[in-house]
Amino acid sequence: MKLENNLKIEDKFLGVGVAWVDSPEYIDFIKNELDSNHNYLEVHLPTSIKNVPEKFPKIAHCSTLPLADLCSPTSKLIKDVFDQAKTLNAQWIGEHLSILGTTTGVQFGYILAPIHEDGLQARIVERIRNYQEEFGVPFVIELGPRYHAWGGQDVFEDYKLLRNISVEAGVPIILDIPHTFATANAFNVSFEKILDFLDGAQVCELHIGADGVSKRRNITFDDRWEQLKTCLERFPGIRGITVELGKNTPLDVYCNTVKKVTERLKALSV
Repeated sequence: MKLENNLKIEDKFLGVGVAWVDSPEYIDFIKNELDSNHNYLEVHLPTSIKNVPEKFPKIAHCSTLPLADLCSPTSKLIKDVFDQAKTLNAQWIGEHLSILGTTTGVQFGYILAPIHEDGLQARIVERIRNYQEEFGVPFVIELGPRYHAWGGQDVFEDYKLLRNISVEAGVPIILDIPHTFATANAFNVSFEKILDFLDGAQVCELHIGADGVSKRRNITFDDRWEQLKTCLERFPGIRGITVELGKNTPLDVYCNTVKKVTERLKALSV
């Protein structure tokens, strides 16, 4: 049965999102080079939010509330995350279909994808419903980090699970483009074939990595841009494109990617 979800995400495209980092250089970049009409902040919770600029729209993201785990996080941690999301007036909060979380903020380390066992989908749907009923913050879901060939057919099952939970719980999806492309390459299928698994679900946020458009990863910006355009055309409900900040991404590479994606999106909408 599909759950009634009264927590609707606003029908407004937020633009290009940047990961919030509380450092002088980064704050200077946000305040002086970004535009609140075309950019938003992705804040990884829990964290210090006292210096987050007020004028920018915000979304929340975390890896502290692993949705597929048999055990629930502590009630204090859950409350802290959602209280901060509400303080920020976050448009939504995103979490992973994982069985292990971390509390290290923007640098996740590594979380574990779920074991496909009986009752997994029902458990996740119930947990999402409970979070939304108790805290009143719109929820979106993202896959855990199993996207290489050694994951076997469970990789494809992850995408099916993501789609089915989205439809049953009435919550949108975060689609990570570099991860999806890695899956396609690992299994020698097209990028579009992986997207087929999500048919019928709403995708509201795209992730694109600054590392993923650098020469170091051998993916050109133009190649990644074409994948992004494919997703925009395929999923009309997208509300934001977040440029993920990798652990080893230099600040200048990251900022240049944010500006480049923002400018191309502006040109695309003209």
